[in-house]
Amino acid sequence: MTTEIHAHVVLNFLKEKPMSESELRQMVATEFGENVRFRTCKLSGFDLDSLLAFFIKREKIIQSEGKWIANAARVCNH
Repeated sequence: MTTEIHAHVVLNFLKEKPMSESELRQMVATEFGENVRFRTCKLSGFDLDSLLAFFIKREKIIQSEGKWIANAARVCNH
């Protein structure tokens, strides 16, 4: 059985420290491995590419000066 990491973990990384996409990918790979899967509050089965696309589409992360940051106004607080 594959364990899915909650997507808030990635958002929390970006709240703590804005990162470039390559820095974020490296951190995720180091923390969870290359084949990690993620879930959100309602959806599951995301790989990192699809999770980032989900975040961008819903404006949960935004880019500033070449770094991704969590958009606190669009992140649920639970």
